[in-house]
Amino acid sequence: MIILLIHASDFSFSIKEKAIKNPEEPKLQSLKKENVLVAFTTVEKGDDEEIVKRAAREIIDVYNKVKASAIVIYPYAHLSDNLESPSLAILILEKMENMIKEENVEVYRAPFGWYKQFMVNCYGHPLSELSKRIRHEVEYEKSEELTVCEKFGFPSSPYAYFMRNAVLEYIKYMSKSFTIVGDEVKQEGEISIRYLEPQGRRLPCVNESPHIIVSIKGDIESIPAEFSDSKNKYIIKTKEGDVTKIDVNLLTYYFILNGYKNSPPYLPLWLSPIQVRVLPVKQDFLKDAIEIANKIKGRVDVDDLPDGLGSKIARAGKDWIPYVVLLGEREIKTQTLTVKVRAKNEQRSYTIDELNEEIEKEDFLKLKSNFPLLLSKREKRYLVTK
Repeated sequence: MIILLIHASDFSFSIKEKAIKNPEEPKLQSLKKENVLVAFTTVEKGDDEEIVKRAAREIIDVYNKVKASAIVIYPYAHLSDNLESPSLAILILEKMENMIKEENVEVYRAPFGWYKQFMVNCYGHPLSELSKRIRHEVEYEKSEELTVCEKFGFPSSPYAYFMRNAVLEYIKYMSKSFTIVGDEVKQEGEISIRYLEPQGRRLPCVNESPHIIVSIKGDIESIPAEFSDSKNKYIIKTKEGDVTKIDVNLLTYYFILNGYKNSPPYLPLWLSPIQVRVLPVKQDFLKDAIEIANKIKGRVDVDDLPDGLGSKIARAGKDWIPYVVLLGEREIKTQTLTVKVRAKNEQRSYTIDELNEEIEKEDFLKLKSNFPLLLSKREKRYLVTK
């Protein structure tokens, strides 16, 4: 159900002629009122008694806030293309009228199915024009696993921004369908992206702003339709004909949750905000660390904070850094890097070229970093501490 609420200093309507074959028998031929809250209402498929109750509460709440003298329910089919049948819409509007009457509110309802002439004079104060979309919302419980999203600062940290964008780019990449035309590659298929305000309880990752829905033609088999944590079941994608709708927020949580289940926890390389961190064993090696970091491809930073090596290694672990380069005198002289590889839980030697090759092979998206090179330049609130 969609409702457009107008607090009007003056409102009037009068019916003219039938708009549908079997319109509602009009109880009111015309109406003229002052200081009235007009609820232009579109009844949609699937609206039921629970939706009507919530709509009535919303209307009465605004009515009380603006101190209107009465409410007018005005059928208005122009706010949606998902309309309920006229017979059911009339019943729903009658229920809404009766629920409002039960609260001892003066309420009128314009007849359904008629062309009407109306005049509305809006007051123009902050609450005089409001729109409400009322629909069934999935109410999620907060699970223990959602702390992993809080760890990365969802919804508003640079980590969150990068990860959501990376998942969006992953969908774009995986939805491509290629046809070889001679020596050229032609991309086919369509994709659309919608940014919505979330409904219901706000939870990190799963139900936060922006709520991003991607529609593609066809399907992406590597994306599951659903998954669960200890409290909730989440629907990532739904199909409508040959169109698949994918919830980017839930897919982001799915990838992070899967990473959390690894031992030790780690993310796919394409999703990791920082792929390589260089740890100078001493501050004396900071200049060399910066030079080497600039030679490494991918998303790299340097831990230049004035801490011991043990603290730097622990910090990289909390950040789930995939490749941690330990840079001491031997590594600087030989240009051979000692690297802790998180996914394999091992330490091994790489040349810079070997490390670059491995990163290029694993990271098919190759997104740019949105972090400064030096950890000291990052705002403290955006350092992962959990």
